[in-house]
Amino acid sequence: MGALSHGEWEPPSAPILTHALEKIRARDGLTLARLQDDRSQAVVPLLRLNASRRFADVHKVDLSAAAHAVICQCVLETIDGTHRIVADAILALGLFSAQYLAHGVDDRIVQALHAGSLGIRRSTLLANWARLHDSLGLPATEAPSDRTLRGTTESEVLRELARQLIRREVNSVGSRNVVASPSDDATANPEPKGRVIVVGGAVMDATFRTKSLPQSETSSEAYGFDLSPGGKGVSQAVAAARLGLEVSLIAAVADDRFGQEIIHYLHDEGVNTSLLKIARQARTPFTGVIEMELGDSIAVNWRNSTEIRLEIRDVERLSQELTDCDAVLVTFEIPRETVQRTLELVHTADHDRPLVIVTPGQPYPEDDISRHSLAHIDYMVAHAWELGRYSPPGQERFDPDPVARHLLAYGVETLCIPGNGGCTIYSDTDLQTFSVPSFPSIYKESSAARDAFCAALAAQLIDNDGIFTEQQAMWATAAMACATADFPLSNSMPDRRRVESLLSRSRFTLRPQPGN
Repeated sequence: MGALSHGEWEPPSAPILTHALEKIRARDGLTLARLQDDRSQAVVPLLRLNASRRFADVHKVDLSAAAHAVICQCVLETIDGTHRIVADAILALGLFSAQYLAHGVDDRIVQALHAGSLGIRRSTLLANWARLHDSLGLPATEAPSDRTLRGTTESEVLRELARQLIRREVNSVGSRNVVASPSDDATANPEPKGRVIVVGGAVMDATFRTKSLPQSETSSEAYGFDLSPGGKGVSQAVAAARLGLEVSLIAAVADDRFGQEIIHYLHDEGVNTSLLKIARQARTPFTGVIEMELGDSIAVNWRNSTEIRLEIRDVERLSQELTDCDAVLVTFEIPRETVQRTLELVHTADHDRPLVIVTPGQPYPEDDISRHSLAHIDYMVAHAWELGRYSPPGQERFDPDPVARHLLAYGVETLCIPGNGGCTIYSDTDLQTFSVPSFPSIYKESSAARDAFCAALAAQLIDNDGIFTEQQAMWATAAMACATADFPLSNSMPDRRRVESLLSRSRFTLRPQPGN
């Protein structure tokens, strides 16, 4: 099926889906060939389902195969009893062929149930009504007449299937969590407004997806594997580009084939790669990730810091770039002294210096950054567990509240602590301390979620001339929620339309503090 002409990809209504299914059941039924037929307008509503688009993205199949799989899943998971048998037969899905054969149903009958003629499928269904029910362990009522099957039962089945598809659109995390490609809608992102520089790491992620972790001295099977560019620097740069910002990445990248893959990936995502440091005859750093089904993960980093290292002189060479942008995002993936020099360089701007957003993960094992450098941070976006080293003297038990106030006393203007889908904000401005409620998701927060928050925070601050409000905090939290909910996608970073769509459906409302 070719590219579909569409606007905001609003899901079709249940009556429209019912009508489409009624047309498709005729002749050969719901086959891949029918879904792929460019001339068949009847299939368009099924291809327009965001659940179909998401399935296609996650499983790397074309839209026709995805729509077929989504409908089959819906029949298997949400249609019960007799209606399941009828849906399978009239749409020629063949979902229960193996079970029928295993229970002694003749192969010619099984073949006839997904024949290219609706009339043959109907007559076979009615002639073997009780036997088919028995094969699936279902109690069989008396078989309806051909007239009742055509005029009543089939209509009920298709209406129910359409309703279940709509429920999947509205309630499933797979409904609207689709990152549209640029070809889908040229207006998804506005023209770039503001320039951002990200200073951080660029690695390759080797991700094993598994249902269980192996015990010591044992192994377990992974059900999926992916090798892809990663690192907080890369992730935040891509996230910012998705939001329509002009983005450059400052990072050290090897000149091996993996380094080239990272550069190509950045280029494809619209990130400027001219500021990268190319390390000759070096090996790309790797992160080994074991990822569970709902997104929680563990990781092992091999930084290869002897060959891949962003030095102080590397950022000094780019000092003009650092002071000419609107925001600088810095991660602790680069050496501590390089982070400190970067923050210092940004603050050499005479006026209108860039905003500084810092991600302190992973914390440096040997020491913290200096108190002088903390005073150069406008926004620190940190998980609670990363803040233990900043506890006030004498505090035996970790408590993020006094730690946060301790960081504000050191000069950090605003501390954002994301967690459980929401975010707690400590600020040295009039906003002081407040919490953004969580946006629920069945998936756990991934490392990409925090990166989406940082990029969205930068975008909102640039859009609003550096003014930070509860609205900006909620927008950034919504971007983080989108990245979490879209976790199964190959790139879960949202564009602006995706964030606005989530906020438009949110039940949260803001009552700004007086004077804000």
